[in-house]
Amino acid sequence: MYIVLTIVLIIVNLEYKMQFINIKELSRSPSKYVKIANEKEEIIITRNGHPYALLSKIKDDDIEDYILAKHFCLENEIETAKKEYSEGKTVNAHDLLSELKNKIDNEI
Repeated sequence: MYIVLTIVLIIVNLEYKMQFINIKELSRSPSKYVKIANEKEEIIITRNGHPYALLSKIKDDDIEDYILAKHFCLENEIETAKKEYSEGKTVNAHDLLSELKNKIDNEI
């Protein structure tokens, strides 16, 4: 079992490069590691010997997919907002600001 796991880790490491650094090293040379992450490989940042953060490249084309993948409820909120808009349940920013200004003026 140990040999199989070792072989799998070696194969994964050959195909998918990843570097580990501690947070103190990152604080000494942040631009160096951002450049490495952007050009070569992902970097796992550790703190007290445990994984703490991931430094990874992201392209303009991937940002929307990344946000939706990490924030599951965001897609539902967008759909809810679209539905409310199509049903006329929303207020445009100009009308909202006018309404708020009127409320403030009436309270003074």
